[in-house]
Amino acid sequence: MIYALRTLAFVQVFFAAFAAMVGSFADGGQWWERLILVGVHPAAAVLLLILVMNRESSRILVLITTALLALNVVADVGLAAAIGSGAIKGDWGLPLVFAVVPLIALPYCIVRYRNS
Repeated sequence: MIYALRTLAFVQVFFAAFAAMVGSFADGGQWWERLILVGVHPAAAVLLLILVMNRESSRILVLITTALLALNVVADVGLAAAIGSGAIKGDWGLPLVFAVVPLIALPYCIVRYRNS
């Protein structure tokens, strides 16, 4: 299980970094959309990678990682809903792709928090 999560964390870091670079140069979009793409996604991905690569982590690191992953999922679902309703432009499925790994990692983080 941990090896699969480590692999997913590596993939998420590269995916978030690439999307942040592309998103930084894209036209359009509101500031809060860019904040999610350039701030929340990469931060959550890096913290998840740090967490799954270390056997011993501080309780605060686990808590912050869990909070950012939850924020990531909520923000991505909200973006997908806004795009789907026509409030903003874009492909509604793309934010949901960003939510897959954090959604898978949330139970792991919750267990790590309870055990720390």
